[in-house]
Amino acid sequence: MKFAVKSNILVAGEIANAGTPALADARALRSASVVSRVEAAGHEFAGMVGMHELALGTTSNNAAFGPVRNPVDPAHVAGGSSGGSAAAVGSGEVDFALGSDTGGSMRIPAAYCGVVGMRPTTGRYPGDGMYLLSPTRDTAGVFAKDVATVALVDGQMTGETELPAAPIATLRLGIPERGFFENLAPEVVIAMIKTLDALSDAGATLVDVELVTLGDNTSIVDLAAGAGFPLVAYEAVRHFTEALADMPDPMSGLSFEYIASKVASPDVKAAVEHMLTHPVTDEQYREALITRERIRDVYRRVLTENQLDALIYPTVGFAAPLIGADTVSVGGVDYPVFPASIRNTDPGSLAGQPSMSIPVPVPVGALPVGLGIECAVGDDRRMLAIAAAIEKALN
Repeated sequence: MKFAVKSNILVAGEIANAGTPALADARALRSASVVSRVEAAGHEFAGMVGMHELALGTTSNNAAFGPVRNPVDPAHVAGGSSGGSAAAVGSGEVDFALGSDTGGSMRIPAAYCGVVGMRPTTGRYPGDGMYLLSPTRDTAGVFAKDVATVALVDGQMTGETELPAAPIATLRLGIPERGFFENLAPEVVIAMIKTLDALSDAGATLVDVELVTLGDNTSIVDLAAGAGFPLVAYEAVRHFTEALADMPDPMSGLSFEYIASKVASPDVKAAVEHMLTHPVTDEQYREALITRERIRDVYRRVLTENQLDALIYPTVGFAAPLIGADTVSVGGVDYPVFPASIRNTDPGSLAGQPSMSIPVPVPVGALPVGLGIECAVGDDRRMLAIAAAIEKALN
């Protein structure tokens, strides 16, 4: 099968520019292990694809190299930061693609482009040969048209080839209405109602749950919103340039500060300037790590106490915005695109959970809508089996 690679993952002899001008000539001397493993399985590398600059965004509207366009409607974004990977699969250019995910960069583009996108448990795939914003959070991931292909590639990446049995009628699926089902656009509401009805009709047990802390009853959505960026900002300044060690001079000696000074996209420019002018302190970083543990505790408790196989929710609360839009209107209220996009995907990625997005049925000609599926840490193959059962029930 043919595969594409996001431009923040190294492929020997290819330019890995992370979507930013300072790395326009960054030709890799070796491949990341995730690339080497799929090539060893016999797949054919087809090319590097576009992304949101420095992987710091959810649209892939890249001012340096141009926007990645949605394969369903080119006036709309493909999502980010792995927009090029999702779009290449959605357009049929490749059979699967590798991307990366910090806070939603696999699942948001999957939802927008109508494909399957998997973020594995953090640490499941090797992280060498990648520009990492956050070693604590980042992971490579896989896009494909269907769950079976993602499962195949995941197995080739890890050596775990068997999928456990997951008949739809045996599944207990948690529905976290608070936080995850709020402020949804009408097209997402309709798609979710039909999806949940179809799963219930197929025999799945749907369980209302709350992903909140004990004691103060704080939603993990709110916890992630406060801790996510400080953790990334602290680690990015210290680790982003490590992949440059696998580049020839003078690329190997570039600093994060220099790379930041050449950023072209206004939203990314603002983010990196804030990182450098308002550095996250050691204490703030420790607090973010503590918050991450609180979120993990909520996931463990809710999944265990309710005997859940998985959590399901809308991947994103709206369909792909128009290219260039800074806000999205939901229920007559305008929300900034970035925080609104990652609302549902950020908590799980902060906790290191395996999660994925699969497309759900929408009217002919409509923009795609994604269903998020999330399981316990380490239950990646179980998640893939559950996703395959849900995919079959919806089609």
